[in-house]
Amino acid sequence: MHRTLLSTFIIDVPSDTQEAVTNFWAGALDAEVVHPRGVRDYHILEGASDDFRVVVQDVHSGQAGVHFDIHTDDLDAEVDRLKGLGATMVDDSFVDHPGKWVIMADPAGKEFCVVYALNPLRPQADRDAFERKAKPVS
Repeated sequence: MHRTLLSTFIIDVPSDTQEAVTNFWAGALDAEVVHPRGVRDYHILEGASDDFRVVVQDVHSGQAGVHFDIHTDDLDAEVDRLKGLGATMVDDSFVDHPGKWVIMADPAGKEFCVVYALNPLRPQADRDAFERKAKPVS
């Protein structure tokens, strides 16, 4: 089992991908999908983060938008887990970079980064925050 942590985001997606993207991110973040009354365009991913609300927003025919990072203490395990949920690898050339991250894409093609959170080159405060906030996933 490894740990993961999401920062902040609103994920904007076209209507025809909202359901798949909502299900993908709910699975990826071990969250519950909440459909607020009277607001069809928003699917809230309750429990995705203790600090921030995460929303998948239907932008109808607009472009998918926003970028965010998922931090993890096991880059390989997290990449494999996300691939199992439908993500694809976009660029893994940074895995040996001192920053240690990869770029992946969700089922709608929206790119995001998966970052090794405990890299000694990251500020100690960032590593400490990860230790406090990250949650286990399998």
